[in-house]
Amino acid sequence: MIGVESFIVAPLSIVIAARDASAASATTSENGLRIFAINGRQFGVLTAIHVLSFSESQYSVKVGLAKNTIDGGLQTPSAMCQTTAGCVAAVNGDFFDMTRPGEPDPGDEVGGIIQNCVLLHTPEIAHQQANLDGQSVSEGVNWSSTVDVNGTSVPITAINQELPVSYIKVHLPLTGTLLFAPPFALRTPSATGWVTYEFAQVDGATSPTTINTTAELDFVAQTTEAVKVRAGQVFISAPTGSTLATLQVGDTVTLTTTSTAGCDNIGGHPILLNHGVATPIVPADTYMVKPYARTVIGWTASGETVIMTVDGKDGVAGATAHQLVSLLQSLNIVTAFDLDGGNSTTLYAKGRVLNRPSHGTERPVSTGLLIVRNP
Repeated sequence: MIGVESFIVAPLSIVIAARDASAASATTSENGLRIFAINGRQFGVLTAIHVLSFSESQYSVKVGLAKNTIDGGLQTPSAMCQTTAGCVAAVNGDFFDMTRPGEPDPGDEVGGIIQNCVLLHTPEIAHQQANLDGQSVSEGVNWSSTVDVNGTSVPITAINQELPVSYIKVHLPLTGTLLFAPPFALRTPSATGWVTYEFAQVDGATSPTTINTTAELDFVAQTTEAVKVRAGQVFISAPTGSTLATLQVGDTVTLTTTSTAGCDNIGGHPILLNHGVATPIVPADTYMVKPYARTVIGWTASGETVIMTVDGKDGVAGATAHQLVSLLQSLNIVTAFDLDGGNSTTLYAKGRVLNRPSHGTERPVSTGLLIVRNP
């Protein structure tokens, strides 16, 4: 499990000042964290714009999970920050699925998630990703996971994904070889012709899906029932008759997970700038063509991290993708990535929400980006 502790953020000495969008600098506080507002009128943006920037020498960007789980519910970015040691600011993270009215809402994540070098969730659909450590963006998250069963290598199809999945334009069946490990909060899938194999971690000190490592797992039992993962357990669900069916209780398998995506990686859509080059926006992508509230993370050529929020109302006010790019370029940002926006857009710092969320109050989300003070 991922450990967090209760933490109350000490008051920050942050300078908040109104600035024109063409200004690329802000007064530096003694903390090295800078927050300022800019005027986007020259780019056609008439709503409030807030910018937070800092150097990686003093702060890092970490992935926050609602209730520290995968598919375990929703939580506001401010709550994620307040319960994370060293966190001084937070914004919302990746897009997530909202279930139908009256059904439990697990805040089903869409993209890949790597947190503290642990691959916690593989992408449900083709999804752009940001390597927060490498300050880079990509069209997907690079990953591979295989389990060695008595000399036979069995590829893992998905990690900690809620399957089957069905929401707007996305319908994923129950298929493949699926791995579930802490902190997956839901029950494993159960269906006719489907078996779940239970393993115990030989070394419980290391998360089993830590990237670029191999973990040993002892086979304990199998079931056709839906079960929940507990600390020290790993479940692998597969069709009846798979290679895993050859296991005997007490057998040891090895699980190898690899990735070059960095130790903190999160999804979003789309890539706005990549090494100074603006990414073409597909006209059919109405979410990006029309104005919306926005949350963006980006980096300057000198390595400064910049997070920007734009207030707005779905399809009516805020910023379009082209306006976002102009705003980002005015701040000398060369690589930038669009996170979830609309009602999710939130900037929390200095003990309060600084922007004005679309519905007037901070919206609970499935993931966030946390700005954490370096040790």
